[in-house]
Amino acid sequence: MFAPIKSWPPHFRQGRPSVPPERRNARRRSGVPLVVASAVAALMVLAAIGVSLWQYRQEVEARALLIGRASVASIESLLRARFESYDATLRLVIAIFADPTLRMLDDDVWRLLLSNIRASDPGIGSITILGPGGRVLAGQGMAPDIDHAELPFFKAHRAGAGLGLLISDPLVGSEGHQTIVLSRRMTRSDGKFGGVAAAVVDLGTVRGLLAPIPIGPSDSIIVVSGSGKIIARKPALPDAASAIGDLSRNANFQRMQLMGSGSFVSRSSIDGVERLFAFDRVEGTKLVVSAGLATEPLYANWRRQSVLIGGLAFVISAALVIAALLLARESRLRAAAQEELERQARTDFLTGLANRRQFDESLEREWRRAARTGADFAVVLFDADHFKQLNDRHGHGVGDEVLKLIAGAFDRCARRPGDLPARIGGEEFAMLLADTDATGARCVAERVRAALREAPASVREGLPAVTLSAGIAATRGRSAGSAAALLAAADAALYRAKEEGRDRAILHDADRLTGAEGRR
Repeated sequence: MFAPIKSWPPHFRQGRPSVPPERRNARRRSGVPLVVASAVAALMVLAAIGVSLWQYRQEVEARALLIGRASVASIESLLRARFESYDATLRLVIAIFADPTLRMLDDDVWRLLLSNIRASDPGIGSITILGPGGRVLAGQGMAPDIDHAELPFFKAHRAGAGLGLLISDPLVGSEGHQTIVLSRRMTRSDGKFGGVAAAVVDLGTVRGLLAPIPIGPSDSIIVVSGSGKIIARKPALPDAASAIGDLSRNANFQRMQLMGSGSFVSRSSIDGVERLFAFDRVEGTKLVVSAGLATEPLYANWRRQSVLIGGLAFVISAALVIAALLLARESRLRAAAQEELERQARTDFLTGLANRRQFDESLEREWRRAARTGADFAVVLFDADHFKQLNDRHGHGVGDEVLKLIAGAFDRCARRPGDLPARIGGEEFAMLLADTDATGARCVAERVRAALREAPASVREGLPAVTLSAGIAATRGRSAGSAAALLAAADAALYRAKEEGRDRAILHDADRLTGAEGRR
């Protein structure tokens, strides 16, 4: 028994039949539009939801800003009304003191008069009239043993007219009592500085104005002096001694001072909570009022909806893309299966070479191309010598291995992508050689026959020797005739090779292409 043929040394088989590249590429791309369309649809869904969520956030922020501005407007109105009342009291005191008759009243009468005026305006702790040199003309004074002339508000009024109502920075007394001083300049009949009327106001009264304003657990309301001192805050700072803080170097306060009024989002330096701040000045004063709405509860519902809707949109979009990818994969698998079926339909099962169907299609296609371009074109037909006797003697199994051996020789010699070796019958083989003249075709035929003879021992071990006869036909430029005539000419040349003793290659005369008959 003969051993089955072993594998040839590995090399690239260029002449194997295949599906046309344009058809193969079209099938491979068949799922791409679906994937692209799904990806675009998913992105559009995500973009639309993103825009909607952003618009919703803007609406949430706008509503919060309206609430903040309303709170600021309410506080500003309360403070303005209160300080206008204090200012009216000071104006009344100044008008009374300007009357020469009333000015001559003794101290007890003035104390009683000022006490009655003070009692009509809650929050005022004391009223004092200071002369041009800072001496107390009426009232009980700011505090014992102080030089009133060195007080900041007194020096400011003395330095220039037209300041109107001045509100001092918060003051802390010896017992921790917190107050502010409201003051107005007094002018003599000759226009010169006549002193200052001042009222001491309990800060608790100012802070009490914030109590009715509703705020959230993490929200805040704050009133700050023009120099950055905290006058009132809701909620109050935990330590009463630190309730008067200095924000003069605070970035948020500096921003408020620069803008005058408006809003922004920032983190509080007092408690570290991020808030949406709406702020404005109290008309007629340098006080700044700010309402801060904590962003965490403000955007909590928006964040929940964003996570829910965004997550759902992502899942839907991902499902679309995954479905498209699966469909595209299925399409590619079907295309690959179809491609494989078509390849098998054009492939000889035993040898792996092109079959007669692929050979005939390629022959007609290459002939038309050669006729159109004037290129050289050749066909070589091969026949295994005495193959019937070999089958009869050794069996069809050995015969099949010999056919594989012959296919290996073709495989080694099909060096160009355009070279197509094929098995077109039982022991009959053929090779299409594009852009090849008669001389080149003869060289290829002899190379195939030599490759069969010189097959490695490991490949032909145990197999009987076999030779090939070959018939060659080639066109010359734009030769007349047809693909069938060219094939018939090659067949006639093959018949001559067998008649002349086999194991040889015969070239058919190209001038007699037309009318050549195939015989065997």
